[in-house]
Amino acid sequence: MPGHPLGDEYQAYPVYIAGTERRFVDIDDGIWGAEEGDRVVVKAGTYEGTVDFHGKIITLCSESGPWATVLDALGEGPVVRLRSWEPQETTLEGFTITGGVGEGDGDGNTPPHGGGVFVEWGSPTIRHNVVVYNASQIGAGIYARNGAPTVENNIVAWNTASQGGGGIVCTACRGRIAFNTIYENDAASGPGGEYFWGAADYVGNIVVTPDASAGMMRWLDPRTDVAWTGGPNLAWPSTDWLVDTDDTEWPDIDEFVFANPGLDPASGDAPGDWQLPGDSPAVDAGPADELDPDGSRSDFGAFGGPEGGW
Repeated sequence: MPGHPLGDEYQAYPVYIAGTERRFVDIDDGIWGAEEGDRVVVKAGTYEGTVDFHGKIITLCSESGPWATVLDALGEGPVVRLRSWEPQETTLEGFTITGGVGEGDGDGNTPPHGGGVFVEWGSPTIRHNVVVYNASQIGAGIYARNGAPTVENNIVAWNTASQGGGGIVCTACRGRIAFNTIYENDAASGPGGEYFWGAADYVGNIVVTPDASAGMMRWLDPRTDVAWTGGPNLAWPSTDWLVDTDDTEWPDIDEFVFANPGLDPASGDAPGDWQLPGDSPAVDAGPADELDPDGSRSDFGAFGGPEGGW
């Protein structure tokens, strides 16, 4: 009988520690077997169930990028949990994250949060992921609270919140929410795109919301002890979709661009589906002090800014 076309070792041990001979049969074993500073690499494939970093100071990344490497929670809970004080050095990079549902705190009073990625009490880095088709009451795509995460150069699309925050939600957060494409996430009674409650530093995102959404963005109860950078963002379809927020309450509202970015990703299952057309108003329209990898002024969205090279 012939072996696996990519080799028997590939089939049996799809997770490994970069630069070592350590191999593992699943992601959870790889995380537990990693030491501080290790890079846990996952080979191409679909991996079912949830992932928890357990406070490890490691990088969990894919070998072949997000379109070839899928984490599917199958409705068992948040796809990825980072709820154990993970620092900035802890990194999640290069996966499609799907099939997640939010979770509460077991007290019966806390609604489900964090369908795709749930961050709490930490400051991890979440980069170059495709977060799609997750669900929760609040924060269906990426949800963070009480920390300072770096969430940059991700595609967050087609996630659904039964209350508010279909795309990205930050509650009492500092950190950086930058150069993401937040596309057609939905929420029944709150913003489908971005929802900030507390404080965060965010810049250069594309936010596109479906026509049926209750709203696009919300900024609530900013903390006075944290300096905000509120723009620029590119938002579509219109300024009227800011939820329960007067335009003047948004910091740097004059830096927002309200225009169609020209994206038409269809199923969005390939990198080219998310690339901006050359005549897009999102091209060379991002922050002037942050450049794209080719040295030009940054674009809005997931392929813009210093980390825009996937």
